[in-house]
Amino acid sequence: MKEIKQFDPRFKIDMPTASDSHVIQKKAAMTIKRLDETLAAIETRPSNIKWFEEILHKTSYIEAKPIIGYFCNIVPPELIRAFDAIALRMDCGNPAFVQYGEEILSGEICPLARSSFAVLINNKELISKCKALILPAACDAKRKLGEILSDALPCFTINIPSEQNQGLYLNAIVNEFERLIGFLEKITGKNFSHSNLVSAIEESQKQTAIVRKIDSLRAEEPGSLSIRDWFMIIQSSFAAVNIQDWLKQTSYVLEEIKAYKPLRKRMRRRLILTGAPVIWPNFKLLNLIEECGADIVGDTLCSGAQSMWDPVVIDEKSTKSLLRALALKHIFSAVCPCFISQGKRLNRILELIEERKADGVVQHGLRLCQLFDIETYRITRVLREKGVPFINLRTDYSFEDTEQLRVRFEAFLETLETIK
Repeated sequence: MKEIKQFDPRFKIDMPTASDSHVIQKKAAMTIKRLDETLAAIETRPSNIKWFEEILHKTSYIEAKPIIGYFCNIVPPELIRAFDAIALRMDCGNPAFVQYGEEILSGEICPLARSSFAVLINNKELISKCKALILPAACDAKRKLGEILSDALPCFTINIPSEQNQGLYLNAIVNEFERLIGFLEKITGKNFSHSNLVSAIEESQKQTAIVRKIDSLRAEEPGSLSIRDWFMIIQSSFAAVNIQDWLKQTSYVLEEIKAYKPLRKRMRRRLILTGAPVIWPNFKLLNLIEECGADIVGDTLCSGAQSMWDPVVIDEKSTKSLLRALALKHIFSAVCPCFISQGKRLNRILELIEERKADGVVQHGLRLCQLFDIETYRITRVLREKGVPFINLRTDYSFEDTEQLRVRFEAFLETLETIK
């Protein structure tokens, strides 16, 4: 049977290059330096936090293993690692790349998509070293970004259902994963290894276990680990990192949190963070929340603890069963707004409020992301009916609105004082 390509090769065009890449690079480095200086002022930090920072700072890679980029938490990195390749999540949070992406991708496109596109063609970042890219057909931006990026690298788009009904769509997702395996075999030149997939899933299970432990402990004592350092630790695992090394370094963090003894009772407001992904180094919202005297004690973000919260549950170890387990974790347990019902995200928010004894909910609303914007309608009303204070901080990648957001958030904290 003749192979049908996802992208029509008749209309392939040359990918533009960044003529002023040195300027972009300089601005990007300034953003990272600015964040590093801000984070250095955090009172309590893990003794090995520099290890995680260096992983995120890395722009080169010397190992012989191929790098495969993937976009979004819906794509299973376990399948990439099963081919002895390095999985690199390509979401970009650096505002320096947004402007360049905006010059090429016209129209109202979210800053995450623009920056992720620009960082690839900049040719100075690690993502430009990828052999191939994998994207899900989730939001409109990701659905079409695959075709654009295919002009530069081999791309594979995973077709996902709009409804999280595993009875109807589980087999379809397994078929998509089997197609992805065929794509990865061509890219890497290696045959699929069942035992490698089992090992990759076992690594993923260990990641889930340690993330759950740390997240629960820091919810009890938020002073033990800043949400900013926590997000940095989590997101370093998305970078080109050896997962065993990451597990080892993260276990040191876990032991330090267990040993943490607060000097005084913490009186700061406890909040749940939901909404669009917060991607390093754009920690504007996280900086603001902690600087204003509040603590994030739980999140539903695909770039935070939620990204590893659901384990891969294996019933049996046949290849089909392993693929079904990956589908149940990455597709059917996702709290992403790309699905037609937001029940899973709302339910998770309410669970966290109760479990973590939260005082309110903060949503990161990313401008030009219609999915999160539309979901705000129901979240606002459901939380209001339950008497849970809620604020939607709608912003983009720029820092120009920081003080405006600060004023709104401080006013929100003042309302919490009148409630409790």
